Amino acid sequence: MTSRTTRRHLAASVAVALALTVGAGGLAAPVAVAAPVAAGEGQSAAFVPVGSSLMGIGSSGVLTATKDATETYHYRWTRLADGAVTELPGQVYGSGTDTVLLVESDAYVLRDMTGSSAPVRIPRDALNSGYRLLRPLGSTLLMSAANPAGGTELHLVSRRNGTLFDRTVTGLPSNASSLSVDVDSPPGTALLRYDVYPEPRVALVDLASAAVVETRAPAYTSRGVTDVAASATHIAWGDLDSVTGAGVSTASRGSGEVERTFVGGGGVQLHVDLLGDWVLYSGKGAETATTPHPLFALTARNMKTGATLELLDHSESIGPTPDGALVAEGGSVEHGEGLYRIELGADGAPVTTLVASTGVPTAVNLLGYVAPSGVIDLDKTPLVPVEATFSRSNVRLEIEFTHVASQRRHLLVRLPERPGAEGPVTVKGSWDGRLDRQQGEVGSFLTAYNGDYTWRLRAVPMNGVGPAAERTGSFRVLRTPKPHDFSDNGSPDALGVDSAGRLTRYDSSTTENGSTSLIGRSGIGTGWQIYDRLVAPGNVGGTAQADVVARDRSGVLWLYEGTGKLERPFELRKKVGAGWQIYNKITAGSDLTGDGRTDLLATDAAGVLWLYKGTGSATAPFAPRVKAGNGGWGIYNKIVATGNIAGGAAGDLVARDASGVLWLYPGNGNGTFATRIRVGSGWNAFAHVLAVGDANHDRRPEVFAYKPDGRMFVYESTGDANAPFKPGRATYYALTVAPGEFTQLF
Repeated sequence: MTSRTTRRHLAASVAVALALTVGAGGLAAPVAVAAPVAAGEGQSAAFVPVGSSLMGIGSSGVLTATKDATETYHYRWTRLADGAVTELPGQVYGSGTDTVLLVESDAYVLRDMTGSSAPVRIPRDALNSGYRLLRPLGSTLLMSAANPAGGTELHLVSRRNGTLFDRTVTGLPSNASSLSVDVDSPPGTALLRYDVYPEPRVALVDLASAAVVETRAPAYTSRGVTDVAASATHIAWGDLDSVTGAGVSTASRGSGEVERTFVGGGGVQLHVDLLGDWVLYSGKGAETATTPHPLFALTARNMKTGATLELLDHSESIGPTPDGALVAEGGSVEHGEGLYRIELGADGAPVTTLVASTGVPTAVNLLGYVAPSGVIDLDKTPLVPVEATFSRSNVRLEIEFTHVASQRRHLLVRLPERPGAEGPVTVKGSWDGRLDRQQGEVGSFLTAYNGDYTWRLRAVPMNGVGPAAERTGSFRVLRTPKPHDFSDNGSPDALGVDSAGRLTRYDSSTTENGSTSLIGRSGIGTGWQIYDRLVAPGNVGGTAQADVVARDRSGVLWLYEGTGKLERPFELRKKVGAGWQIYNKITAGSDLTGDGRTDLLATDAAGVLWLYKGTGSATAPFAPRVKAGNGGWGIYNKIVATGNIAGGAAGDLVARDASGVLWLYPGNGNGTFATRIRVGSGWNAFAHVLAVGDANHDRRPEVFAYKPDGRMFVYESTGDANAPFKPGRATYYALTVAPGEFTQLF
């Protein structure tokens, strides 16, 4: 019985006991409504279908409306005594009694559903054509019509013994407009709301005398009076003001001063009702709301002491019963959705009792979910599916992924396609292997590290009603190690040494549109100023991780094997050579011989290019040198082994001459190179050029180029030897070292 329509027709006899039946499989079945106590024992149960709107409760039955797929309402009267159902055609109104109003094309038909009296038919042509139906109240139609003064008057229309009675309510000002009717008032009365431009008015009408017996003029508000209620002792109304927000005003009947209490912000339709010394108020719309509101909760405020009590977590409608209690349709986290009877307890405070449950929880139920588990290779599964099925649709899916070692996190948020739609909903998404940047970092995200992860899935009610449902789990991320990755996350890094000898790692990440950022800066060592040449050749020591080769100022060559550990990326150094001071340029990072191992190149003072073939041994990672080219390499001030950027048989080499022209030497696959190709100019603008491998996940290596002003550019490879690079594109992030501060960038 989760209504999505206005339900103000609860002012009826609710002296019934209601119980829940549950169908097979645990799905909520119809609500069973037991017969009134006066009907005696042994009566069979009546049923109100789940998903219907409760339109009224009489002493002998209930009126419900159910909307079908075509948005058409179907009305039915269900007898409490035996569950017999009567389908009612067309548009039907409840009247707060056992009488219902059927609106036909040519007549209004008041039908006594107990069968004790014949239907009363009021032909439309017997009424003034300008009459407009406001609502029925018992067997009386409350109708409005224009008056000669241009205002609106109220008519009480009934038919008894074949005679039509049309009484005009006295006491309304002739310029009344925007007339509407409420029934939250003592029996035999009705409450009117209208405007005497520009101010709202509230009036209590005695139906027997067809006269206004009390009028109030609430303070003018930008949106007027939202609801009104009266009891034997008080009158109350809710209003919305553009400045002060929502308020509840109360006054003693007859003459008392008005006391207005601010209760919260605007944005909801505020309902009010009275119970003894308490005024109750709540904002309608929580069932479909996608934002929280403090007025969704049904709250009672003592008009004498100002004390407040929260009675329900939300309420969609509330109205009085003939025995002086109230009935609210809403829900609580403890008991779920349904009808709640509210009456004064022994201490004079309101007591709320669930009398009919729909079987639908007020708190969000997580009915099922899909989340990562086991070992996930993000190279093979770059999008990890996640989904969750919720008991209602205005629920937000949040799943937070946490890398255990670094405590880096990523929060994935997904919303339903149709928040507020009927019934359970499944929300789907995927984790694309990212972690959120931390404070002080720039860029979109960080590529997720390998290692252990935990996740926390939360089903968060978008309306703020009730707690979030949660689940937790764990998994492991595993990728193939990459040649220039020193943070164990599958994306290449830039390593920089400043003048103080600090070694800093800058992790790269690339967004879905291909924009590359350098973020995740972390210091990983000091004392590196002792080296005058540093290269990142990839794996040369035989392990799976990327290594670093360093030459000190005495010409000794050292190997730092990669560990694959985020917090300690290198093992202790190993001496792997001496006499390397004869070389003025050293580069590595390409497989030049086609054996799957990374090789190293060096040029001497005579301009000869030498090849050191990789062995895969950590103690002797390079074979004895052989010539890779005759002299003439002295014309270049920079050589970079890029990997295969030309689409040929092996790794390639680029060289920059003194005038800034960039030349490509395609690898032949045997340690030698084909004839050079001019591929660019203006490269003398860059202080450092480094090959980093595949940064944008297109399976071709990229080149980073750093300007002295601190800007880093990405050059993506094309696989075309004649134009191996796309135009350079600045990364999102200028390295956070002062311009020109790098002594080496590799």
